[in-house]
Amino acid sequence: MALTIRGVSKPVTLNVTLNKAGVHPMTKYDAVGFDATATFKRSDFGIETYLPYIGDELSVDISTEAHATK
Repeated sequence: MALTIRGVSKPVTLNVTLNKAGVHPMTKYDAVGFDATATFKRSDFGIETYLPYIGDELSVDISTEAHATK
């Protein structure tokens, strides 16, 4: 996937973990849940303020659950 920050686009890899897929116990509809993480350097996007005094590497954590509808 491509991540765009301040007009600069760079490829970023999402590391995805499927947590569970099946029937949701409350809604009784099919559901799937997963987590994803990505790590990138802010300097790759032209954000170099206060380097090296604050870290250059950023990590993003995404958790989501999707439900089917009838």
